[in-house]
Amino acid sequence: MSYILGTVPQWITKSFPVLQSICLVILALLALTLIVLVFMQISGDDNYGNVLTGNQDSYYSQNKGGSREGRITKMCYIIAGIIVFFIIVYCLLVKIPTMF
Repeated sequence: MSYILGTVPQWITKSFPVLQSICLVILALLALTLIVLVFMQISGDDNYGNVLTGNQDSYYSQNKGGSREGRITKMCYIIAGIIVFFIIVYCLLVKIPTMF
């Protein structure tokens, strides 16, 4: 198949290693950001009384999205999604030059 496609284009051999390095740096920064955000979350296991009654709904838990904890949780989901995107991009950057 390499006879049909020819050699690897010059722009791929020069640009893909640079893009791989940039992608890895972005992934490392996003991972550190996610670690900091997870540590910033409040581990609020103060609902010990609800274990016996089973009541988990409160006014605070229903409107938690607008609070600081809710915003941090949303940021964690967004950053985790961006990390998944960059992992897919990195895997493509590694695989595409070897296809030729």
